[in-house]
Amino acid sequence: MKTRGTALAGVLLTTITTAGLGVATAPSAHAAREVVVDEAGDTTKNRLDITHVTLRNNDRRIVARVEFAREVAGDLIVSVDPRRDTGIRLIAERKRDGSVRSSVLPGAFTDREGDDATEPTCTDLKVRWRGTVARLALPSRCLHDGDYGALRFSVLTENGGDSDYAPETETGATGWVARG
Repeated sequence: MKTRGTALAGVLLTTITTAGLGVATAPSAHAAREVVVDEAGDTTKNRLDITHVTLRNNDRRIVARVEFAREVAGDLIVSVDPRRDTGIRLIAERKRDGSVRSSVLPGAFTDREGDDATEPTCTDLKVRWRGTVARLALPSRCLHDGDYGALRFSVLTENGGDSDYAPETETGATGWVARG
C-alpha cells in the first residue's frame, strides 16, 4: 500500500509541476489595443459613418479594424503616429463596384508643423473590406523599419469631402497604445 500511495503522489506532483511550468512559460497572446466607439448617424446618408474602431499595435503588425453604419463607397484614412517620431497614413479607397485600392503615405494627422515626414519603409498594406467592416494590416517593418513603441491613431472617412472622424477628442487622436 505504501508503494501505491507513493507512486500516486509522484504522478500528482509531476502533473502539478508540469502544469505550473506550462503556465509560467506561456507567452502572452494579447497585444496592446485601443477601441473607439463613434455615434452612428453623425454623417449624411451616403457617406461612410464610423461606428467602431479597434487598433492593435502587435509586435509584427499594426491592425486597424473599422466598422461602419452602412455599406457605401468612400475613402478610409487611418492616421498612425508613433511617440516622438513622424507617422504615416493607411489609405483604403472603396469604389461603388466594391473594388478597393490601398496605399501608405508619409505624415500622420498629428505630426507637428515643420516635421519632416519619413517615407514608409515599405507599402505592404493588406486590406480586406467586406460589407460594413474594413481591416487594414501593415507589417511593423513598414514604419521606421519596425523601430517604434507606442502609437496613437485617428480615423477619417471621405467621399468628396470629410465625412466622419474618430475619435472626437481635443487632440484628435486616441491615447497611446503600447506595443504588444
